[in-house]
Amino acid sequence: MKQLILLLLISISLISKAQTFNQNTCQDTTLISNNPCFGTLYQPVCGCDNITYRNECLAYANGLLNFTQGPCEFMDFDFLPNPVSTVGQLQVKIICKGVTDINVWIFDTFFREKYFQRHLSYQELELFPDVRGFGNGLFFIVVEANGVIKVKRLLVNQFN
Repeated sequence: MKQLILLLLISISLISKAQTFNQNTCQDTTLISNNPCFGTLYQPVCGCDNITYRNECLAYANGLLNFTQGPCEFMDFDFLPNPVSTVGQLQVKIICKGVTDINVWIFDTFFREKYFQRHLSYQELELFPDVRGFGNGLFFIVVEANGVIKVKRLLVNQFN
């Protein structure tokens, strides 16, 4: 009798866990694509896995079934091109969940400031920093908004 009750409890437990898993399914691995999206569109979405994706296409390509518009955190940013070549101009796009002050820096590998701009009361911001005078090498773009700080690497490869 004890074995029957134990087996019944284990079965109920497994069934409830299976139902919970099915209700919270976030990703369908059969939908994952190895060659998903082309283009440079930056319109971030927050996936049900709490990861910010560059756009809807990349979220779908990762098999996500649910996502919301905008970054998962308060702020996210992206930039193009990387590496920067002889043209020397970046396009930096910053998106926040609310209106705030946005600070943008570019530092070299010795943490010397090469660029800084402060923008007051923005929710979305697009900048075009000119990096032609930076020289070749690795740099860091730092963006701060409402206490959220993000850092991304930038490669500058300018030919003479």
